[in-house]
Amino acid sequence: MPASSPSSPAPRGPPGDMGGRGREPALSVALWLSWGAALGAVACATALLIQQTELQSLRREVAQLRRSGGPSEEGEGHPWLSLQEQSADRPEAPERGERPRRRRAVLAHKQKKRHSVLHLVPVNMTSKEDSDVTELMWQPALKRGRGLEAQGYGVRVWDAGAYLLYSQVLFHDVTFTMGQVVSREGQGKQETLFRCIQSMPSNPDWAYNSCYSAGVFHLHQGDVLRVTVPRARAKLSLSPHGTFLGFVKL
Repeated sequence: MPASSPSSPAPRGPPGDMGGRGREPALSVALWLSWGAALGAVACATALLIQQTELQSLRREVAQLRRSGGPSEEGEGHPWLSLQEQSADRPEAPERGERPRRRRAVLAHKQKKRHSVLHLVPVNMTSKEDSDVTELMWQPALKRGRGLEAQGYGVRVWDAGAYLLYSQVLFHDVTFTMGQVVSREGQGKQETLFRCIQSMPSNPDWAYNSCYSAGVFHLHQGDVLRVTVPRARAKLSLSPHGTFLGFVKL
């Protein structure tokens, strides 16, 4: 039986071969890092070149401006100085909101001047037997503007225009009817603007009634208005909340 030949051992690589394989990844990483650093340096150099080019172009433009004239000798190189001098010569602009406030104040002043108001309350009354009337004397309780003036038993108009006119008389009389008449005298004539009539109770304890009238009229300068009760010795209240007369210019 033939003898079997002994098996030969498998060939082995040279010593240190395993260490060479482990160094390959480290070399590739080092190569990539070196390439990245080189690219970064190239990018920085390119940016510097671009900036230098732009700076040179700006210098050329500044030189052309100086040759073409540039700023004047007064304040040369400091154009804001001339602006400050101009602003010092000009009047100061109104602050924001100042002009609208002035405009509103002027409008309010015009409105106050245009819209005269006069509210009158009685202070006395006079009975005239010959004409069978009772006249009322007035005094101002509220006045705004100079378009109207109370003058004893009448009211004179100084500012012509359209007015709201109102009047009320509170009666305490057992006469079967009582009333008031508001008349105007001016421009050579006298006319009745409005009148009011009320029935009165016959019982003295219940004989209270008020007569109120109002209307809008165009009054002329110099007109004089009066309130009369077409009955002599009329019994009426002189309290300011019961009897009054008023004008409001529209």
